[in-house]
Amino acid sequence: MLRYPLMAAAALAFLATPAGATLQISALVGGISVQCADQELSCDTNPAPGQLAIGDQSIAGVQFLGSSQTQTIGTLGGQPNSLNSSSFQIINNSGAAIPITLAVAGTDFASPTAAYSASGSGTFQSAIGSTIHLGFFGDTGNDQGADNPNDTPGVQLATFDHNATLATDAFSTNQPGVLETSGPFSMTLFASGTIIDGGTLVGRTQAIISDVVAAPVTEPAPLGMMLVGLTGLYYARRRHWV
Repeated sequence: MLRYPLMAAAALAFLATPAGATLQISALVGGISVQCADQELSCDTNPAPGQLAIGDQSIAGVQFLGSSQTQTIGTLGGQPNSLNSSSFQIINNSGAAIPITLAVAGTDFASPTAAYSASGSGTFQSAIGSTIHLGFFGDTGNDQGADNPNDTPGVQLATFDHNATLATDAFSTNQPGVLETSGPFSMTLFASGTIIDGGTLVGRTQAIISDVVAAPVTEPAPLGMMLVGLTGLYYARRRHWV
């Protein structure tokens, strides 16, 4: 659930991110740096914890519409961990191709986990020659990511690249894998690329979802089960002999 618009939205405020932020975004749009953290009053328009929304705006001549980031902490046997970033539309009216780099990160996701799913999708319109690179990261050290647009702690879980070659050019990826954790961990979404002048990126989203596995069910040890079986057999045979 990550998206370029996220970057833009971040642009409004923020030279400083609150210490200990758990959900935040950092971006570089055409050389302009922007950053915003969850519940930072100067930039986050959604007061709910775990939901970071940034108002529509223009950065370096690029319009960002509908930027939203969410973080969900998983529960055993219930809601999975998830980190999501999305934006309805990004439009480059700057007069030149614009490079964009951004990171969205959350910390304190719940364990234990066994697997993850990383996905991203979107459509370029009138943007032949535009590019996008997506990266998905997990960190069992629970370090905060997105302190800057290239801050992606931990290991890269998945990656995806796409070059627009059609007037309407859709792309998507969905990559599952193994993510085993035993304590709190962090996840980071990363995106970089270039949108040509006059190009639009529509409905692009990026997400990491990490399942919280159910607690193990305690079962009798094989030896104990065997002894129970042998005891039952002994008494059955004894009644037969009597």
